Amino acid sequence: MLSVLLLQRTLEINTQSMDQLRYVLFRHLPTVRVSETFGRPEMATDLFEHDQRKLNILRQRGAESFGKQDADLKRLFV
Repeated sequence: MLSVLLLQRTLEINTQSMDQLRYVLFRHLPTVRVSETFGRPEMATDLFEHDQRKLNILRQRGAESFGKQDADLKRLFV
């Protein structure tokens, strides 16, 4: 399980690094980042999550998060 924890941490660091790199290289370009955090403990998961109910709730929350950015995305692509 140590290798799984290392992989998860590496992916999180990579996500943060890519966002910082995007800002440094492309700060003059308009961007929209959809990355709302679901901080409720019952929504905690990892790479091996297999509970279909929880995964479906996360998918729904992701769609809602995307929807909150809809106006910004429309401005970006118009």
